[in-house]
Amino acid sequence: MKIDFKRLDDLNARMTLVIEYADYGPKLDENIKKYSKKVAIKGFRSGKTPKSVLTKMYGKGMLEETVNGLLNEKLFGYLDDEKIGFFGSPMMADDAEPIDFDAKSKSDYTFVFDLGLKPVFELQYQLDKPLDVIIPTVDQAAIDEEIIRYRRVFGQEVPVTGGTVEVHDRVGVSLARINEDGSVENNVVETVVDLERIQGEAKTQLLGLKEGSTLDVDLEKFLGYERGVILKNTLHLDEDPSPGAPLNYKLTVTSIQRPQHTELTGEQLTKFTGKEMQDEAEFRAFLEKRETENLETQATDMKKMVIRQTLLNANPFEIPEGFLFKWVNQQREKQIEAGSREARHLFRDAKWSLLLTRISEQEALEVTEKDIQRQVTNWIVQNVNYMQTDIKKLMDQLYANEYFMSSMKENALEDVVFRQIVPKYTFVEKEVSMDEFEKAFHDLHHVLFDHGDHDHHHDHDHGHEHSHDHHEH
Repeated sequence: MKIDFKRLDDLNARMTLVIEYADYGPKLDENIKKYSKKVAIKGFRSGKTPKSVLTKMYGKGMLEETVNGLLNEKLFGYLDDEKIGFFGSPMMADDAEPIDFDAKSKSDYTFVFDLGLKPVFELQYQLDKPLDVIIPTVDQAAIDEEIIRYRRVFGQEVPVTGGTVEVHDRVGVSLARINEDGSVENNVVETVVDLERIQGEAKTQLLGLKEGSTLDVDLEKFLGYERGVILKNTLHLDEDPSPGAPLNYKLTVTSIQRPQHTELTGEQLTKFTGKEMQDEAEFRAFLEKRETENLETQATDMKKMVIRQTLLNANPFEIPEGFLFKWVNQQREKQIEAGSREARHLFRDAKWSLLLTRISEQEALEVTEKDIQRQVTNWIVQNVNYMQTDIKKLMDQLYANEYFMSSMKENALEDVVFRQIVPKYTFVEKEVSMDEFEKAFHDLHHVLFDHGDHDHHHDHDHGHEHSHDHHEH
């Protein structure tokens, strides 16, 4: 066996292995003997087939299997023994001579591999000075709005007599169909229009009307619902009375119900929240505490992103992009295009994965099965409808999916690392409004994850957005 490992530069290497007959010959004989005991060939007793016959019939395949087995053993054994860090797997060099296995000869076989090497760098944490971070504050105006909404939902409706329709009222109306000749049918349908929920022109046309007021309306425009929904749920009709024609109806306001504007009582709050409440002040404190806990989670997400950016800036190493690009495309049916955003994501995630691995090694961290199970459970909670899914069957499928489990392991590694290192940092916190926080979070997330075209919608589970097409060893 001859092994030649040559570094081409800091990030690329070429490895040549020569498997000689002295290496594979004895193993090949051993494999043929084992096979002879299992195979039954016509004309020979079971287990007594001559070696020459087996070699003639199966020699090339057994030779290839034997040599490749030795090759993998020696290749990865050498890399492990020499502690050579590499990305992906060694790839056969493009300019290597093709291997032609010949069972009749005792040839040596030469294999040439290209490797993408992990960069060598001194890990920097940047713990010497505090990190600036913005955190969101409780939006009291939003709490006010939520309390008003709870009053509308939990409170008692008050009938309005002598007054006019206001923006949040529930308006009782009767509807009578207007015929093509302008006459109005006697049959009427009673319904309620909730201005808090309605989408159509009713939202403005009903405002200021009193009991007894009338309007001529096209129900599709007025209610803002699909025609089929209006026919079935509002008019209670099995068939469309005039397909293609407007649903013209005369509307009469029959009642006005106004949601409760006064403070909710302790009895109302206790009944509808299931939690003992004395009054609305206690309920406000409850909402503020819940919002504070939610904001703490969001602030932690922001801190993790700031730390991620800090680590990447403090450790500006290079990776063998050419090798990684080629290796990943070798694994995929749909090829990544050079210079594409997908290619940038591949290199970005490879760097971050390497950093996570280095930190976990330096901190002596270990990812447990429980850590991985937690990631799988979180994924199921966020993505699966429990009512329509066989969870046990799904779990079996997920755990059998190598790509999916690779991503779960990567997510678990990130969580384990952040649990360890976040407490090591100190932060200078600046409180800002939720709108300012959302924008800053979004902007930093865009810098780190490069989403291209984007809007300012924001959720707080971006820390695990990785492309898991790369692997490290």
